[in-house]
Amino acid sequence: MRKVTFTLMLLAIPILGFGQNVVTGKIIDELGLPIYRASVEINSTNDKAYTDFDGVFSLESDKDFHWKINISSKGYKTESFFVLSGGSAGEIVLEYNAEMRKLLEGK
Repeated sequence: MRKVTFTLMLLAIPILGFGQNVVTGKIIDELGLPIYRASVEINSTNDKAYTDFDGVFSLESDKDFHWKINISSKGYKTESFFVLSGGSAGEIVLEYNAEMRKLLEGK
């Protein structure tokens, strides 16, 4: 029984290692609405992802934890955030840029 348990533990080690370099989160606007197709990229890498209809993204990288991610979307200010170990950025609120504010205010 001990040999089986030990073998299963050894087999699980590589599986745990593969999922460690993933950043996840949700991008919303100031009203709490999800932002579709916002670009999320890890600073100084070519790793890039886009949000889905719910504003959710998942980004895999070869780079270790403590990432700086850059988020941009048309109509919003470009923002940068740090993601610490654990890989979850949580909910990130993007602010409207000046052009979008003018449209919303009707001026």
